[in-house]
Amino acid sequence: MMGTSHAASGAAAWIALTATTLPALGAHELAPAAVLLGAPIAAGAALLPDADHHSATIAHSVPIAGRLAAGVVGAVSGGHRKGMHSLLAVLGVIVGMRFLGEVVWHPDGSAEPYHLGVAIAVAACTAFALKVLRIARRWPLAWAGGAALGAAAGFLAPAQTSWLPWCVGVGYLAHLAGDLLTTGGIPLLWPIRVRAPRWARRTPLLRRVWLRGGGIAVPVLGDTGSWREQALFAALSCYALWGVAAEATAVLAGGM
Repeated sequence: MMGTSHAASGAAAWIALTATTLPALGAHELAPAAVLLGAPIAAGAALLPDADHHSATIAHSVPIAGRLAAGVVGAVSGGHRKGMHSLLAVLGVIVGMRFLGEVVWHPDGSAEPYHLGVAIAVAACTAFALKVLRIARRWPLAWAGGAALGAAAGFLAPAQTSWLPWCVGVGYLAHLAGDLLTTGGIPLLWPIRVRAPRWARRTPLLRRVWLRGGGIAVPVLGDTGSWREQALFAALSCYALWGVAAEATAVLAGGM
């Protein structure tokens, strides 16, 4: 899937799981303010798996350093759509966020610690979302918006630290689900690779699901960027915008 589709899917998945003011799954209902704060975080987190590719949005987020980081991540994870697109990576991101949420700063004269780890995570994910969705046309503006939300989240913690790792995890999983629906598929069980045997590669339907290299695909969207993906992006965007508007209305009405 394209970056914009991934971001929209991350925000839509978060809203569907947590919103209370519109039709949603209600798997883990949160206050409207938390749903609103989590939407851009999940949208940005949905771009994290592509940190293994030098052309991804994240690779351009910081001059030079972004591409270098993408190169290192790609090398460690085995390349694009390898380790970073696995269930192991999802677990690693959630656990990593749990630890990052514990990083605090104790300013002189302040009775309460500042949750620096939360601020950094929120700032980065929000900046990625703002840029890929073209809400901010340039990276400095995207980082400014991300930093503002991140700074606020750092003060709001620890109220947010309980759900923040899961918010990032939801966005990450939404990315994997999106790529799973394309012809390229993903290696969900990486580093375990169960290669498709010859008989499976000769079966017309099965060879599209069980890929030669061991990946899995349910290619209902076809190739990346197809018209079907664009239609799904439009639907997810409308749902996410509807959810944001509904939760914002609830906040303004005093439903925080």
